[in-house]
Amino acid sequence: MRDLPASAETLFSALARARVGLFLPIGAALLVGGCGRLGRYPPLGLRPAELAYMNAASTPAQTEEAPGEATADTLARIDSLRTQARQAADTFAIRAKEAERLTAAARGKGTGGDAWAAATVAMASLDSARSDTAMPLADLDSLLVTKSLAAAETEDAAHKAERDAVARADDDVAKLLGEEDARLAKLRAVMPG
Repeated sequence: MRDLPASAETLFSALARARVGLFLPIGAALLVGGCGRLGRYPPLGLRPAELAYMNAASTPAQTEEAPGEATADTLARIDSLRTQARQAADTFAIRAKEAERLTAAARGKGTGGDAWAAATVAMASLDSARSDTAMPLADLDSLLVTKSLAAAETEDAAHKAERDAVARADDDVAKLLGEEDARLAKLRAVMPG
């Protein structure tokens, strides 16, 4: 700019200032004007889908599902497993009385004697009877998983009824096994050695 005469330099500066002054308001107008076009941008209000969701969430469910029934096959399987567990529990109770008598006789006599050996055999027999109770419980656990998955996948009332029936049987047999475990623990506490 030093080669330009003073008047040209003044003119050039004036044009530069005018250009900045001219483009700034035009650019701002374009930016603000672009935000105001209604046809190209969605409104900021709630959409129909959002309104429907809000209404559904605030309204309690009115319909109740009709209770379903477990199938005859499932009920028969449950009854069979319950029967096996009860029979095993009865056997356990008989063997537990014998084990209690023999462990009481072995108490205070030390390990390796005849009384200790008889009590040890009785305890092993009792453990075996406990295992016989645990086997139907394992089958019920497996059946419960199967029925729970079916109920979750289909949300069918019949599958839910089957799951609930299996769960009740599973709880009952687990209670039997828990009682056996408690009885075994008491016997082990007094068993010599």
